[in-house]
Amino acid sequence: MRLFINHIAYKIESITDLNLIDKSLLNDNEKKAFSFIEKWFTNQDFNFQSSGSTGVPKQFIFTKQEIIWSATQTINYLNLKQEKQHFYICLDTSLVSGAMLLARAILLEADITIVNPSGNPFTLLPQNHPYTFCSIVPLQLQQIVNNEYEKKVLNQFKNILLGGAPASNSLISTCADLKPNIWATYGMTETLSHIALRNLKTESYFKLLPNNEIALSQENTLKIKNTITKNQWLQTNDLVEITDDGFWVLGRIDFVINSGGLKVNALKVEDEISNYFTDQNILPFPYFIGSFPDEFLGERVVLFVEKQNKDSINFDNLKSYLLKNLKHYEIPKQVQIVDEFYYTPSQKIDRNKSK
Repeated sequence: MRLFINHIAYKIESITDLNLIDKSLLNDNEKKAFSFIEKWFTNQDFNFQSSGSTGVPKQFIFTKQEIIWSATQTINYLNLKQEKQHFYICLDTSLVSGAMLLARAILLEADITIVNPSGNPFTLLPQNHPYTFCSIVPLQLQQIVNNEYEKKVLNQFKNILLGGAPASNSLISTCADLKPNIWATYGMTETLSHIALRNLKTESYFKLLPNNEIALSQENTLKIKNTITKNQWLQTNDLVEITDDGFWVLGRIDFVINSGGLKVNALKVEDEISNYFTDQNILPFPYFIGSFPDEFLGERVVLFVEKQNKDSINFDNLKSYLLKNLKHYEIPKQVQIVDEFYYTPSQKIDRNKSK
């Protein structure tokens, strides 16, 4: 592999090559990447922390062989060719999402450029860049497609992984006009990256990668079994529908709000709000559906919006629109304005902290 640092290529084939690089030249994310690569060359175990977007972060330890197994699944599924890739890594390389990009790049003997994570990682890229592979989150993609220059930058890539959070319906619809393959990912820290992918330009369901097995629990939540789970069933909080074509994520059981004894799926309501933005030609902005305690309902449905976007939405118009496709008990009872949202290191909205 070749690491590009300040646009200079360094060929890395051993830990000796790595140690020859002046560490003072590195940005923060490159320093984290060096820690991963050092462990790779010395066959150490890898410790990762989950994002903690819906609870307390947890620590997980994986072996190099498990890292290789997971990375190989993606390489084979996407038919990535060795030595023909240039990875642009703009995710935190101390987390599974960024670290697994490194692992795939190492196995492919690819070129690698690493930048610090940011809300829009394409801002400073030239339109005609050499990069072929990248991974971003939906919030980043939304900002990119809203800017014509950055959309042209994105169109120079071959494959884009999209993970960290569900993509809205309106964002998915924009993918049809983009040149790269945009792959929605399904996975988590516990599964050491994704176990299923969905091409947002051509597919409606997640397709399971080989050597993975799934099933439904009694609560219709997904169970996963593979080498990473030690061939034991791993129980998730994701409500899914499994078909012959793949599976569809309906939402999370821990995002279900009990309002007056009726169940409200927060992600379903968020999707309809996304459709409202498209219908009204409103430029999308971050938001989420949560709840507050209610004396009569137990929980009332609440739309959370940052202060900077509070004038971008007419709540009465939104409620009228939502009533066309949602039940009355699913409609938010109020808009809660907060100064700004908290985000996890993997760029997910930290719902609990933001609320």
